[in-house]
Amino acid sequence: MSDTVAASLSPRLFCSPELPPQAAALQAQDWSLCTVSELADPVDGPALGLLWCPDRTALAQLLHSDRAFGLPVVLLSPAPDEAERRAVLARGAVQWLPVDVDAGVLAEVLLWARDLVAQQQAREQAVQARLDERKWTERAKGLLMQARGIDEAAAFALLRNTAMQTQSKLPEVARGVVHTSELAEALERAGAQRMLSQRLVKLQALRQWPKLSPPERREAQALLDASAERVAGNLARLGELLRNDLVEELSAVSVAWAQLDAALANRQPDLARSDRAAQRLLESSEALVAKLSERAGQRPVGLLAQVTRLRLLSQRLAKEGLLAQVIPGHDTSGLAAGLDEFIKAYDEVRAAPLAGPALQPAFAAVDEAWLLLLRGLRVEQGDAVQRMHQGSERLLQALEALIQALQGSLQLILG
Repeated sequence: MSDTVAASLSPRLFCSPELPPQAAALQAQDWSLCTVSELADPVDGPALGLLWCPDRTALAQLLHSDRAFGLPVVLLSPAPDEAERRAVLARGAVQWLPVDVDAGVLAEVLLWARDLVAQQQAREQAVQARLDERKWTERAKGLLMQARGIDEAAAFALLRNTAMQTQSKLPEVARGVVHTSELAEALERAGAQRMLSQRLVKLQALRQWPKLSPPERREAQALLDASAERVAGNLARLGELLRNDLVEELSAVSVAWAQLDAALANRQPDLARSDRAAQRLLESSEALVAKLSERAGQRPVGLLAQVTRLRLLSQRLAKEGLLAQVIPGHDTSGLAAGLDEFIKAYDEVRAAPLAGPALQPAFAAVDEAWLLLLRGLRVEQGDAVQRMHQGSERLLQALEALIQALQGSLQLILG
């Protein structure tokens, strides 16, 4: 027998603080009675509470608490005065009956109260559902307005037309836009952690280059501090976006960042130690990106992970170049491998089915910045450090603009 059928055949009645005199008659009519010390705790499934106050003393004791009842309550007591009635109603009582009410009448009133409460709850749920639908629609409109630079009317028309074209309900489309945008942001921020792990070591290496002028050293330190703040900000925002989901993966990123942060704060910087800690941050961030990419699947939002990876590869390439300049005997095999890896990854992104008026100019800027970084990697040692730094910064800015353009594309937002 299903729970619903069982509940309708044996309606539950929680009695407090003890069973009323009508209990036997109620049980004979298939009511399931249970005694509880108080009715404040909520219960699962449909149920009513019966508060038994045989005299005014018991009624006065009831009014010592203003804690709401955890379920709809019928009160059996002497007739309450106006103040007592308001107090009991405020706690959640739905009906009052005299203590000596006939058991048959009590049973009918209990059924009436149960059905009345069920109808009220159904109406409240319907109202709440409409409010939720409106909330999703408003959030989706706001995201479209921000991403596309359009007004509210155009954003709503876009949602409505998409719903018509896909034969979906408007709230479903709106909810999809919000979820996709949140997933895209989570992918971008998790991907940024990969890039920042390499950028921080690159900037630390730049600060240790002896030919750096004092203003350039201060600029490098400012960039390093801003990058560290960005890592911390990403972690905080990822916690909000994931809402206690992927806890283990996000915790691993936090632990790895704490280790890198400690290495960066050392008064006598150890680039090898920082690089090892950066590798742990990179690996833990990769694991988080992989989980988020699984959720994206084949949808356009999944392309975002590929584009954000280009930031990582560009900063890692510049880091390897700077370490080769700053640390005598540093293994330079990572440079050649890094060049090949970036070119291959960039070709894959360019071959992806991406379209939009803002994307082509963004790609052109990436192409130009990539050539600038290549020149920095190929020049003689005297100018190599500044060229690599400038080229990697220019390429990072271009890739950030490309990511922003992709996040604003209708392909990604509407899936």
